[in-house]
This record gives sequence, C-alpha cells and structure tokens, in this order.
Amino acid sequence: MKNSLSFSIILFITIVFIYSCSTQEDNNSVQAAPASLTPAEINTTDVINDTKIFNYDVNKNYSEQIVDFYPNAFFASDLSVNVINGINLALKTAADEFGKYGPVEYWVFGTDKQAALDLINKFCERRETLNQWTMTECLRRETDESLDYSMISYQKVGENVILNNKPSGSAAHNGGSEWGIHNMAHSYPFGFDNIFEVDPPQNDFKTVLHEYFHVVQKASVFSLGRDIDDDYLKPNKTIWMMEGGAEYMANYTLFKLSNNGTLSFEKPWGSLKQKMTRKMENGKRIFQQDCPNSLLNEFNHQFCRDPGYDLGSWGVAYLINKVNNQKVLLETFYPNLKKLGFEGAFNLSFGYSTSEFYNEFYEFLQLPIEQQLEIIPNF
Repeated sequence: MKNSLSFSIILFITIVFIYSCSTQEDNNSVQAAPASLTPAEINTTDVINDTKIFNYDVNKNYSEQIVDFYPNAFFASDLSVNVINGINLALKTAADEFGKYGPVEYWVFGTDKQAALDLINKFCERRETLNQWTMTECLRRETDESLDYSMISYQKVGENVILNNKPSGSAAHNGGSEWGIHNMAHSYPFGFDNIFEVDPPQNDFKTVLHEYFHVVQKASVFSLGRDIDDDYLKPNKTIWMMEGGAEYMANYTLFKLSNNGTLSFEKPWGSLKQKMTRKMENGKRIFQQDCPNSLLNEFNHQFCRDPGYDLGSWGVAYLINKVNNQKVLLETFYPNLKKLGFEGAFNLSFGYSTSEFYNEFYEFLQLPIEQQLEIIPNF
C-alpha cells in the first residue's frame, strides 16, 4: 500500500491542545488534540502504520543497502492525530534527507497502559508472524517493567510525564539486526500535542531525526551484528561521533529545512547558532565540573555522558566545517566505516588522525563563543 506520489513537503503543524470531557474512565489518559492543519499535498502515507502490512520482501536481506521503501511507524491507540502526523512526517523527512534504510519499525507509546499492552501485543504478533520470536517469550520480555528498554518502559515514561506534569522523554534504536530490521521505540511525544510551552513540536521532530540517523550509522555495519558493530561505531565505547553526529545532523537538518521553507512550524525555535550556543554552554559546564582536561575520545555513557552529546555535536560540526561538506558523514565516513574501520574512515573523511583532531578540538573549546560560532551555518 505504498503511495509513491511525488510532492514537495511543506509542513504546517498547527497544534491546539483542548481540554475536553473524556469518554474514557482512565483519568490519566491524554486527551486527543484536533488534527493539524496539513496541506493536501503533504503525503505521509508512505510511512506505513498498519502492523499487519509489510511494505518489503520479508524473505530478502536488506543489510547495508539503500532501499525503495519508507519506515514503518506504529502507534498506541491513545495517541492523537497530531502525534501520528508529526512522527510520520519526521520519519519521512529523515529518510528523504539521510537515505532510505530498512526495514525500520518505529513503535510509539502514549500514557495509557492498556493501549501500550495492546501495541506490544501487535509487536509480538509481528515477530511471531515472521518466525523471529514466540508470543510467550516476546510478551514476557516486553511487558516487564523492571527491564530497561522494554517496550512497556516507554509507556511508563509518558505516564509519569502526565502524572508529574514534568517534561521527560525516551527514544532509542533498540537493535533488531538479528531479525534484519531496525527496531525503535519512542515514549509519548508530547511536543506534538503542545502540552508544555518549553517543548514545541520541533523538539520531538528533532528527536526522530536523531534516532533515524542512528539507523544510517548502524546500517553501515549492519551485517556485523549487534555485538560487533559498536567496535566500529563507538571504538573504546566513546560516544561523541555516534551521539554527537546524530544530534548535530538532526539539528542541522531541522533548521536547514525550516530556513528554506520546506518545514514550517507554528512556534519559532530560534536558530541553529542559538541551539549550538546552548550546547556549548551546557557541555562545557558539565565538562568542567565532572571531567576537566579529558578529551572527546574519553566520553562514554558512564563518564562525561552529556558532554558526549553536546560537545560531541560540536566536534562533528568542527570536522564538517574543516572539509566544508555537510554531507561528509553520509557520503564518505559511514560508507567506508566497515571496510576501513573508525580510524581509517576518519582519516579518509577529514584528512588527519583522530589523535590530532582531539588535541586540536580541545584548543577550540578554549576559544570565545563568538569565534566558535563562526563554523556554524547561519540559519
């Protein structure tokens, strides 16, 4: 049921959150917002939302290939039309900008537990249909609230957002290489429902772009399997390139498309320079408190984690500016990662060694923010 009509993407997300009477008895459920004002020429049906539909050949191996189909996105029943349209368009935008890799399954949860359990059941039915997992084993694992990254854990994040009236979110690429897919999950994307003033739709849109860039990264070494690909993507467990690359490319793409009119949001979200200024400020603050005198290659998920994202995105911006090619990760680094390894692909892409870069970038961090911002595109 893939629709391949051509179009130019113009996004108007006009979200109005209306408090109204609910016909459901669960007081913690989220009220569905009215549909966004989306022009007819915008077509997100390329992103399949029916768990019973497979828009690809289930017997074919798509490892490390550009494919001709879009991601799949599956939604809990308590999510609004705004969330569905927002996620669909963000995934389509990511695939158009970064390349179509797949199959991608993007599972999105709301706040209602029963709705989440129903969606998990569909996930497990899909696994059993493809002879990848038994229903019993799948349900046991994915409904276990004590396990990190179980599917029900994403529902709990969204539920706590509403119970505590405090923004919080979780989204991740959760593997799937053993099944030949990219398995992803996202907690309640409340930005599309405009619940919190500080979190407009752009934030969730950016999160989808970030997570999809992980698809691109993992696709480059997909056939190696989950136990091996980290040695290429995160050598010595360093996260700056993987997380910083996804974060910079997501923000760069969002601001680029907003600036050229491809995307249009109701609320302004500043500029890329402003976003990167905050990342430099936050990254350096934690860096100076927790891990001074460290280099990017020492940042991992246990040590200096947040600067790994924030200063990592600056490290990627620095390298991209050095070669004056915003697509160097897509065109050179990741296409050569499996063959050359991290150091070889790095040298090919940027013309010098990682050790030279780490020392050079440490000096860059000492510059005034005005000089640092000179490397950031002006939109």
